[in-house]
Amino acid sequence: MGGRLGTTVTALAALALLGYVGVAHGGDVARALAAVPPWAIAAAVALHLATLVLRSEAWRLTLQSAGATALPRRAIHAANATAFVAGAAQSQAALPARVTLLRRLAGDAAPRPAQLYVADIPIFGLELCATALLLAAAVAAGRGAWWIAPGAIAVAFGVLGAARLAPRRFARHPVVRGLAVLGDRARRARLALLVATVVGLTLARIWVTLAVCDLPHGLGELAWVFAAMGVFGLLPLGPGASPGATLATLGATSVGAAAAAGLLLAASSVLAVLVYALAVAVRLRVPVLRRPAPRAARRLARSSA
Repeated sequence: MGGRLGTTVTALAALALLGYVGVAHGGDVARALAAVPPWAIAAAVALHLATLVLRSEAWRLTLQSAGATALPRRAIHAANATAFVAGAAQSQAALPARVTLLRRLAGDAAPRPAQLYVADIPIFGLELCATALLLAAAVAAGRGAWWIAPGAIAVAFGVLGAARLAPRRFARHPVVRGLAVLGDRARRARLALLVATVVGLTLARIWVTLAVCDLPHGLGELAWVFAAMGVFGLLPLGPGASPGATLATLGATSVGAAAAAGLLLAASSVLAVLVYALAVAVRLRVPVLRRPAPRAARRLARSSA
């Protein structure tokens, strides 16, 4: 009950803040959005769409390391598409939706729910490391207090180190199989490359958005907006996470332009998620309304790439 109340209060507070910005700076926001060229919107959508596909492939890699080598690729992309749609409305709903649908589609071929939850930790840890390094670069560029860089790096590598050691310490517990990718040199390198590409594409999307909204878009600004989007994305803000992040980091420069940049990031995210989900539903023809029979599940596994 308390968790739901906190979620509701947080969401209402975010909506109230965005409503205030709309009332007090509506003209500035509208002018900034009107100045955004169509190519920038298309580029932001395309960049985010690419990150969605790569995130699904990264998750598939962690699940393969956990022993789910026969898991259909199409089932993984379908589960992630559903998660992204749910996460666009409420970030906390993404992971449960992903786990539930993957178990529904793949049946016995899917790992245990606990292993599916844990399989996200290596990806999260690598993204934390990337964020820490970006913040270190921002501090070096004069955008932040000196202690932020070592603090962020310590936290990031602490999480990743704990995830790396857990399979050795708790080898008898099946749940830690979701962390096995960190002990597989080849797959670990591929996962790091996928996450680095996701981070690079996300930075490119932020750069395009800030540039067309006439906001500062140097390395320091990119790093702080990227980090803020990660933090605000953990809160129950839904589509309000991106505007909250840009207002928190660049609102002092121009409230209207910062709000417009956040709205552009949120809109491009939602559009990319819808395109990805539609592609999965139409191109891959994944049955999403009923649990496949065991024979159908095995046939789905054999037909996957």
